[in-house]
Amino acid sequence: MANFGSDNASGVHPKIIEAMALSASGMAPAYGVDELTKSVEQRLASLFETDVTALLVGTGTAANCIGLATFCSPFGGIFAHAESHIANDESTAPELYTGGARQFTVGGDDAKPNLEELVQKIDVSGARGVHSVEPAVIAISNLTELGARFSPDEIAAYSELAKSLGMKLFIDGARFANAVAGESDSPADLTWRAGVDALSFGATKNGAMAAEAIVFFNKSAAVNAERIRKRGGHLWSKHRFLAAQFDAFLDDDLWLANARHANQMGQSLKSQLQAIPGIEFASVSEANELFVRMPKAQAEALWECGHAFHEWPSLEGTYRLVTSFTTEQAEVDAFCADLRALATDG
Repeated sequence: MANFGSDNASGVHPKIIEAMALSASGMAPAYGVDELTKSVEQRLASLFETDVTALLVGTGTAANCIGLATFCSPFGGIFAHAESHIANDESTAPELYTGGARQFTVGGDDAKPNLEELVQKIDVSGARGVHSVEPAVIAISNLTELGARFSPDEIAAYSELAKSLGMKLFIDGARFANAVAGESDSPADLTWRAGVDALSFGATKNGAMAAEAIVFFNKSAAVNAERIRKRGGHLWSKHRFLAAQFDAFLDDDLWLANARHANQMGQSLKSQLQAIPGIEFASVSEANELFVRMPKAQAEALWECGHAFHEWPSLEGTYRLVTSFTTEQAEVDAFCADLRALATDG
């Protein structure tokens, strides 16, 4: 049976497990001053084709919130899409790490913030000077929370707005690998060349056990990030095991191979679903996340067959299907065969 519940439900790639095991012997300096961590930061600089400050952490929440807190004061404002992970799935961690900053949300197709709404929201939120918040960060996700991909030109439009207002642009890149794997744009094209200040570069959903990198393209702006990480409890003492995961993740472009496979499985699933009567899509679904509209009875029947996926709370009658680096074509085919039979019987 197919498990399309989440790419977080996937296992750890054997090469990453092997790298962690190889790092387990002997002694190494603690708290991120080991040679492997230094090497990984240099490898990330090479990947992004520019000098970076890269901090490794064990969770996506830490990566996002430490990144945001670096740019946003307690009296600041963070602006994102209403569907964004930052606004909906980080509990109050952004408020905790920033010391009380306020979040504002706007609409927009495929979970991409509408620029006109963004301008209006920022203008209104800061209109009363000291009595208002100080607009600090525009946050977008690539992939978006509804599975869409941003182009470099789209990202640049947000950057231009942010820079014109003295704000920073942050990308939640939990599925950044899937965004890169989907087109020919490089990691640099989708970040600093388009004006991005910082990115949370996710590995956990894409083959790692627990590893995310906060990549700062403006090194001077990252001056407080290390202290925020320490204060927040995310500076690992045995830091080499975070670095080992990223070292293997980057070797031979494993990160891209894993993401390409997940995307290919997602698009294979999409192609088959498009041919089934009554199935509709709630978003463009350009990579490994699909948002599918189907009758509730069909969804329940698929669950009874043993398939795993989730109803999406903010879109009525919509179900999220997520493929991963471990998804097999046989799972895609079995799911679609069962749904096809249900659609025919109905």
